[in-house]
Amino acid sequence: MIKAFVVDNDRLRLTEDLAADGDRVVWADLFNPTKEEEARIESWLGIAIPTREEMEEIEISSRLYVEDGGYFMTAVLPAQTEADDPLMSPVTFALAGNRLITIRYHEPKAFKTFPLRAEKVATGCTSGDTILIGLLEAIVDRLADILERAGREVEAISRDIFQARSTKASKRNRDFQELLKGIGRKEDLASSVRDSLISLQRLAGFLAHVAG
Repeated sequence: MIKAFVVDNDRLRLTEDLAADGDRVVWADLFNPTKEEEARIESWLGIAIPTREEMEEIEISSRLYVEDGGYFMTAVLPAQTEADDPLMSPVTFALAGNRLITIRYHEPKAFKTFPLRAEKVATGCTSGDTILIGLLEAIVDRLADILERAGREVEAISRDIFQARSTKASKRNRDFQELLKGIGRKEDLASSVRDSLISLQRLAGFLAHVAG
């Protein structure tokens, strides 16, 4: 699926007609793109869209590079963080001319909240680079929220541990096992968020280097 956005009165607006509005499009978001959709974007912009396998490469040179005049940056972002098994997956951000192209195969929350806000409020995000900055800010804010929530939940688990001391031994043992599992899940989530922040830090460093 391709979501294409144009600028209308200093706000982003989703367009249903990429062919007609192609010259005005400043952000194209590719979510689970088909081969045909990838080819369409490649023909339109003259750049090669990285495959899912290429996006999952761990080498820095595969995640941050310049090709065909486009700047390609891949970061690992979490989604479904309210579930017991959050999803971590790469997202590629590509700057080609005055446009931002994003390629992803999952739904980090910022990809819902940022365009909704940018459609309602004049955020100054009117070009590919300013949209990228606004989107990255929304992503970092979301990661901070996830860590804050995880911290509160660990505190709640700690209180439950002390309260469990007054229960019978057999039930207390079962309760402790569940509480330990809960702590483990929160530790895994916090570790995933830290990995995500590291990938974003590298992305920001690359962006600053090529921009400077």
